[in-house]
Amino acid sequence: MRIDDSWRSLAAPDFSLYADMDRERSIMMMGADIFAPDACLPEHVITATKDALDAGLTHYSLANGYAEPRLRHALVAKLRDFNGMDVDPETELMVCPSSAFGLYVAIRICVRPNQGDEVLTTSPGFSENFNDVHQIGAINVEIPTYPEDDFALRIEEIRSRITERTRCIVITNPNNPTGTVYSRESLEALAAVAEEFDLGVVVDQAFERQVYDGREYVNFAELPGMRERTITVFGTSKDMGLTGYRVGYVVAPAEIMPIIKTATFNYVGPTNTFAQHGVAAAYEDPAFADAWVTRFDERRHYVYEQLQGIPGVIARMPQGGFYHWVDVRALGTSVEIVRYLATKHDVGVSPGSWFASDGEGYLRVMYGTNGNDEVFREGVRRLVTGLRARAADLGL
Repeated sequence: MRIDDSWRSLAAPDFSLYADMDRERSIMMMGADIFAPDACLPEHVITATKDALDAGLTHYSLANGYAEPRLRHALVAKLRDFNGMDVDPETELMVCPSSAFGLYVAIRICVRPNQGDEVLTTSPGFSENFNDVHQIGAINVEIPTYPEDDFALRIEEIRSRITERTRCIVITNPNNPTGTVYSRESLEALAAVAEEFDLGVVVDQAFERQVYDGREYVNFAELPGMRERTITVFGTSKDMGLTGYRVGYVVAPAEIMPIIKTATFNYVGPTNTFAQHGVAAAYEDPAFADAWVTRFDERRHYVYEQLQGIPGVIARMPQGGFYHWVDVRALGTSVEIVRYLATKHDVGVSPGSWFASDGEGYLRVMYGTNGNDEVFREGVRRLVTGLRARAADLGL
């Protein structure tokens, strides 16, 4: 059949890299799925989900921005208390089937397919950002970031790539995969650029809860003048560990929210009704997720310490998220190192080449996977052993 051949070049993870791993003993440290494959949800979330099923809450959730009243109330409170956003749930809030879809529709409303429109995205950056732009029929323009300044935004790099075809800027904060948390100064500079060139800004805040060392986390939409030109995408997968629930939510200007709601209904329809009740329970009592941040912080330090002193390896301390971004350029390409670690040491990590052109030569190592601490530490041991062996093979 005839298809859009441009879709053949969509970036897709090459899982054949892990084909030779011993399935009985392999340890995966690559997916952004909290404590997977181990159970992690607290009883009050599970109970709320089951109670919703028992109550027959299995029909379309069409009112209130496609949000069940209980979740709507919980999200308004969370946005106010955690994000400092006073949101009108009637006109500015929508619940959607996953933040992945929320990200897609947020970019889509900003661009006109197949008319040469351009979208600026950070590099290294989240691969779905690039794929969304491509799938929509727009042109992805990468904004390079650099290890010497912890992959912070360089406003001059953004300015130099803006053309008359630029429609919006997409950022993930904290950045995935670098773990960078953007400073207030850099985000204020970004806001000034967005206003000067009349650009929309799409902000993915999937990892907003995992910010360390008392670092300030700035909600971009709350900067002066940005509420009316920002679409903020929130998720529950990384925030609350609800990956299987597929529930996300979007805050957008009241002017465009009706359009986003209509598009969402046409694309995917309303969000899983009974899952929303589990999400509501999570936000009503999020102490379990806050406790995870303490645990992630301990693991963040542990991985960092274990990676120090390995010849040819440079590890920096991530500022947010639950992953390390490890420079292994002296040891080979990203794919070479990932395949080596998988086949020789039965530990799986992600190649940096999955995260745009500036990701080559890096590894993304998830420290938020594997709820069993013994398994987690064994995975780190294998990673370190493998990298040391690779360095020794190269005579480093």
